[in-house]
Amino acid sequence: MIDTSLANAPSVAALRGKSPSKVNLSLEILGRRVDGFHEIRSVVLGVGLFDELDIASTDDGSIELTCDDPALPTDDTNLVVQAALALKRHCGTPDHGARIRLTKRIPVAAGLGGGSGNAAVALQALNRLWGTGLDDDALRSIGASIGSDVPLFFAMPSSMVGGRGEEVTPVELAWSGWVLLVFAGVAVSTADVYRAWRAGDRSVAVADRAERLLLARSAAEVGALCVNELEPAIFRVAPIVGELHKAVQRAGAGHARISGAGQTAYVLFDDPEEAGALRRKLDECGVGVGACVVRTLNVPGV
Repeated sequence: MIDTSLANAPSVAALRGKSPSKVNLSLEILGRRVDGFHEIRSVVLGVGLFDELDIASTDDGSIELTCDDPALPTDDTNLVVQAALALKRHCGTPDHGARIRLTKRIPVAAGLGGGSGNAAVALQALNRLWGTGLDDDALRSIGASIGSDVPLFFAMPSSMVGGRGEEVTPVELAWSGWVLLVFAGVAVSTADVYRAWRAGDRSVAVADRAERLLLARSAAEVGALCVNELEPAIFRVAPIVGELHKAVQRAGAGHARISGAGQTAYVLFDDPEEAGALRRKLDECGVGVGACVVRTLNVPGV
């Protein structure tokens, strides 16, 4: 999501991007692939918790990333830096450089796709700043080479995801509303979760789950269809996330789920006042390390 307000001339020198987060309404694990990844089927919905990236083009060939979160690496282990380097390699433009300032609001390793969304926005912004002229399909392919979740951020606000994450199809959901996000406060390793997954963790199959999710019109209908087959593995790797999930359910959220392979519990609402009331109740009970209510992105103007 690129804001061109920083660019007042035909030759664009700087851009600001808002990087959204996502929740997995469904995440089904179909099995382990021969390449070591897992085959998944997922319905993903963007939500309005954003990071921001301020990106300026340089001609010294260097990629410089700074961040307001001192705990976040800013070297080439960061997906933003990896995205910039991958775009340079793909286009054969070693002299292209960038200064990037990342303002974090999305917790790290939370199952919300924060780093992957950052990388997608960086690819879009640098493609314009450097004049490399790639379309979204090419950028999505570059994104897939650095992270399985990067491609889905080219298909917001909602998408159907398959393969190891690189097969992305935009879809429309009938429902939109509010999402309560509750954080356990612990970074969860995606790799550790997938290693801990077992075939017995699969849920009871629901015929046409994805199609029914797209057609459901209330938070209750959608919530009843939500599933995350990584949850048992997450709870084995990070028991505190399992404790959070139980506490959110005890507080009255019968359809609480965990997003992705992370630490974040979410609950869907049609009414923001009800979402806010549960957030306050969780705060009073000391559940998690923080919570927020956000709008789904499948609403004009969000």
